[in-house]
This record gives sequence, structure tokens and C-alpha cells, in this order.
Amino acid sequence: MDHAQDADQQYVRGNIDNRGPCPAMNALANHGYLPRDGKNLTIPQVKEALKEALSMTPALAALTSRQLHKIVRPDGTFYLTDLRQHGVIEHDRSLTRLDYRQGDNYSLQPAMLHALLDDARGSSLTVKSLAQSYNRRAKEHRESGGDRLTVEMWFVNLIQTVSFFNVAQSGGLLSKEAVEAFYGEERLPGEVLSNKRRRTLPGLFTNVLKLLYHIYMGGRS
Repeated sequence: MDHAQDADQQYVRGNIDNRGPCPAMNALANHGYLPRDGKNLTIPQVKEALKEALSMTPALAALTSRQLHKIVRPDGTFYLTDLRQHGVIEHDRSLTRLDYRQGDNYSLQPAMLHALLDDARGSSLTVKSLAQSYNRRAKEHRESGGDRLTVEMWFVNLIQTVSFFNVAQSGGLLSKEAVEAFYGEERLPGEVLSNKRRRTLPGLFTNVLKLLYHIYMGGRS
């Protein structure tokens, strides 16, 4: 990548009014891999951004962007704010966002991010600690009177729980600093952008299966 491209993809935090609940999509816009204003995006743009910035294979990029077909306008575009629509990508039991019925279902809640970090022992998150976070959020949702997730949203929830862990490709240990950058600043850490190891569909499903194992075994890091 040349220096002009590097300059184009410097991190600049966008206006929250033009952002949605997905930190990955927001981060891609903040880095200029997607339109920085968060408007008039297309699914082909998203797929290319996922492949370029996060080294996803075409199959993984296609799966990651599949839900977006539900919000595309007749002209083939969508805004990041369209992702606030409940039950598309946004769903209850998020690790860092409130449930839909609680009002603001798209803004980061700092206390929820801190709880996610606190679930991990030491300086790193693991699939085991993410399973604990998943179980904690499921319990909080249930005890507050929330409805069960649909099968589709349950699957989306599982994928999103390990999505950044899978993208980071950090050898099974995800640093708290990287998590704070991704969720708190909606920034892609340099070690993620510079790691050009291919992110694959089998790799994602392997992490989902590990997550399921620890969810039902009650694992903790």
C-alpha cells in the first residue's frame, strides 16, 4: 500500500449521529475504507473493505455482509444509521449496547465495555472469557424481562461475540487495549491492520464452536 493510501485511511472519529451500532462498520468508516460520512454505502463496497482492511476471504466477507441485504434501499445503498433497525445486525444481548426496549440500542455504553473487560482475568480476553460475557449478558437480558432471541438473531449474536477475536488473529489472546480501541474508539488497532493472515469462514466457525463449548461448560479464562 502506498503512502497516499495510508493517508486516506488514517483514523478520524466520525460523527456519532452518522454511525450505527456495529463497531466494525463504524471503524471501517472512521479509517476511510468506507465513506467517512456513513452515507450511500453499497454491499460491494463493504465486501471490498472487509477484504482490504481485515484480510477476509470472499466467502467470509459475503457471510459478514449478508444481513445488510435487508436494509438496502431500491437504489442499492444504505446508511450506517440504517443498522440501528432492530433485528437486522443490531440485536438484544449485545456485549456493549443496550437492548432495543431500553431506548438507545446503538450507542456504546462505557459501563458495559468495562464489564466485558472485567470478565477476563489478566490483560487479555479469550474465547472462555467471551463465553462468560455471553452468559452474563444472557442472564441480564432474561432477568430484565427480555424476550428470547430468534434462531437467526441467536446465530448473529454468537458470531458477533467472537467476530473481533476472530479478526484480530492474535493467537488466542486478545489484549484489553485492542478491545478498548475497537469498541471504545471504533478504531482498528495497527496490529490488526498489519496482520495480513487470511481470515476464513472455517476459522470463524471454529471460534463459534469453541464459544459454544465454553458457554455450555461454563468456562472462564
